[in-house]
Amino acid sequence: MCIFKDMGYSPEAVMVMTAIVSFLGFLLENIWLAARKGYIDNRNMNMPFLLGYGIAIMGFYFFLGTPGNMRILGIPVEHGPKTQFAAYFGMTFILVSLGEMILGTVIEKTCKIVWWDYTMLPLHITKYTSVPTSLGFAAIIVIFMYCFFEPMMNKLMTYERVSESILGGLLMIVMLSDFIFSMIKMYRTHDLYTTWKLDFREKTFVRTKLRDRYR
Repeated sequence: MCIFKDMGYSPEAVMVMTAIVSFLGFLLENIWLAARKGYIDNRNMNMPFLLGYGIAIMGFYFFLGTPGNMRILGIPVEHGPKTQFAAYFGMTFILVSLGEMILGTVIEKTCKIVWWDYTMLPLHITKYTSVPTSLGFAAIIVIFMYCFFEPMMNKLMTYERVSESILGGLLMIVMLSDFIFSMIKMYRTHDLYTTWKLDFREKTFVRTKLRDRYR
């Protein structure tokens, strides 16, 4: 647990923050879907958490710090605020692009499905990343890390440790179990795991029947 102490936060706070960001990631993807395609869905999960977002944000903090206090693997970056901010944004852009390409390719190779496809967007790099989307994700991450991350973590550190430990542990079990279940489902069916879909344009709500969902 020394890595958490070195970064100034408890494991309990990290677990709860991971869950919060995972929920925000679920909301973010559905807002993007609603704006671009006119519908929202379960994003291949049973619960409203996308664990990859939570892990990614905590990874950015542990390896890069924040835009206002940048460090690489714990080593402070000795440059002015503007240079730090620009470097943080640039590294975030690169990591987001690489992360999307790696994740998308792994899912395609293992589950035989295309989880998302950016080929219709300009300046796409393979089907799994593009300059506009990577810039957008990078901007959202940098803003979140600069404005909200440390205040939220500091607030979480004020809560009672036992209760937060129980809550964080339960949330991690739920998210990990859901992620593993959903990945196994997609691996076996070679299809996206969609259990419900709310289409605003057609004004319809479709929910998969249990016998179809678990076949």
